Amino acid sequence: MTRTPRRFLVTATPPTTNGDLHVGHLSGPYLGADVFSRAQRMLGHTVLYASGGDDHQTYVVTTAQRLGLDPAELAARCNREIVGTLELAGIDIDAFTSPDDAYRAGIREFFTGLHRAGRLKTRTWTFPYCGRTGRYLLEAFATGYCPECLVGTCGAICENCGHPNDVDSLLFPTSTGAEPDTATEPREVEILVLPLEEYRERFTEFYRTRRATMRPHVLRFVDEMLSRPLPDFPVSYPADWGIPVGIDGFDGQVFNVWAEMLPGLRHMAEAARARRSPGTPPDVWAADSGFELVQFLGYDNTFYFSFAHLGLTFAHGGLTEPAAIVTNEFYHLDGAKFSTSRRHLVWARDLVGKYGSDNVRFHLALGNPEHQPANFTEADFLDTVRTRLHTPLRAIAAALAPHTGRPVAAAPGTEALLDRYRDRMRRAYTLESFSMRQAAETTANLLALLAARAPDDPGFAVAGLRALATEAAPLVPGLAAAVEARCTAAAPGTVPELTDVLPVPL
Repeated sequence: MTRTPRRFLVTATPPTTNGDLHVGHLSGPYLGADVFSRAQRMLGHTVLYASGGDDHQTYVVTTAQRLGLDPAELAARCNREIVGTLELAGIDIDAFTSPDDAYRAGIREFFTGLHRAGRLKTRTWTFPYCGRTGRYLLEAFATGYCPECLVGTCGAICENCGHPNDVDSLLFPTSTGAEPDTATEPREVEILVLPLEEYRERFTEFYRTRRATMRPHVLRFVDEMLSRPLPDFPVSYPADWGIPVGIDGFDGQVFNVWAEMLPGLRHMAEAARARRSPGTPPDVWAADSGFELVQFLGYDNTFYFSFAHLGLTFAHGGLTEPAAIVTNEFYHLDGAKFSTSRRHLVWARDLVGKYGSDNVRFHLALGNPEHQPANFTEADFLDTVRTRLHTPLRAIAAALAPHTGRPVAAAPGTEALLDRYRDRMRRAYTLESFSMRQAAETTANLLALLAARAPDDPGFAVAGLRALATEAAPLVPGLAAAVEARCTAAAPGTVPELTDVLPVPL
C-alpha cells in the first residue's frame, strides 16, 4: 500500500540549563522524539527535530547561587554538556540552540506584536516580595504547597499533578534561599497576561478533534482545567533574569520563560530547517507550512503546552497547532523522582559512557514511563539488557556460526510471519499509536523467538535478523547498522558472519 509522504516538525521540551541531562531526562522527551523522528524518516516522511537550552529558567539562578557561579556561565557550560550527551546517546537532533541576539529579538517581536494587536492584557498582580533576597516570589524563587494536590512544590507549576499555581494560590509560600522565618511583604505590580478563558471555545473544539493523538493523562488534565474558569497566564514577571520586556510601562520585567518558550521553539525549528532542509521555505511553524507539529514533553509541563502555548497560538492566528502532545510520566531512581536540583540522579553521560548507547536506549525504551511512572536501578538495567538483548543475540550467533557463508533457505511462511512483526513495529511508530515500549517489547520477543528457532531453522533466524536490522533501527541504531552491514556483506541467500555485532559488552 502506498503511503502519502508527511512532514513532521518534532520538538522536545528545552531542558533547563542548570545541569547536564540525567537518565530521567533521556528516557523522556529526547529519546522519544529521536525514535519517532528516525522512524518517520525510515517510513519515507520528512522530519525536522529541534530543541535548545532553556537558559532563562529561574532554576538556573538558584543552582548558580548554590554553586557560587554566574548564571550565564552555568547556562553556557550546561548547554555544551547537554549537546555532548545527546550526541553520545545517539540522539539525532537537527538543531539544539542557545539563546543569542537573534533569538532574543525574535521573542520581543513576537510579544510586541501580540501586545500591539490587543491580545495581551494588563493585570495587577500581588507578589510577595522578599527584602532579604531582593526577589519577588515566583517560580523557583518560591516554595510552598500545591493548591490542587497539596504536595510540596515550587511556584508556577506543580510537578506532581501538572496544575498551575500563582503567588495567590500557592499555599504557605516561602522564599527560596532565605531563612524559614524571613518575612515578606505584598507588592502590587502590573504585568502582561494572556487571558486563557477568552479562548475556552477554541480549546474545547481543539481537544474534541485531537483526542486520537493525545495521551489519556493529557486529556484528563484538559478536562480538569476546563471544568473551571481558566486562569490568566502571566506573560511578564518582575525579575532581572531573562529577556527584558521592552514595552512601555513594564520596566524591570522579563518575559515569563514558559511564554518565551513558544516563539523560542519556533526559532529552534528554523535552525533545524536551515541545517537539515535548507531548500524548504522558511517559517516551518507557520499554519500553512504543511508540517505536522508533534511535541514531546514530560507530563509536568502539560499545562504550558496544552493551554499556555496553544493559547498563544490562538492569539497569534498564524501558527501551526500541535497535531500531538506526547507526554511521559516520571522516571524514578530507586523509588524517588530524578532531580537535578536535589542531585538525586544518574547522569545520562555516565550511563551511556559506561554501557554504550544501544544498551541504554533499549532499556529506556523497554521500560519507558509512557502512561505511568517507572523506576530505574542499575541492577535492573543490567539484568534486562543481558537477558532480553545480549543472551538471545549470542544464542543466535552461536547457532548460525557453523553455517556462516553457506546458502540457507527460509521455511515457507517465514516472510508472512515476519510481516506481522513489521506491521506491529510500524503501528508502534505511527503518530496515532506511537509507543517505544511496544516497539522494544516486540523486538525483544522476536529476538527470543529467533534464538529458540535458530538451531533448527537457520533460514528463519537470518530472515528475522534482516527484518530486525530495518525495523529496530530507530530504537538501537548502532546494533541495527552492524547487523545490516553483515547481512549486506554476505552473499545473497547465505548466512552472514555475526561476530562482534553485539552492543558494548556488559
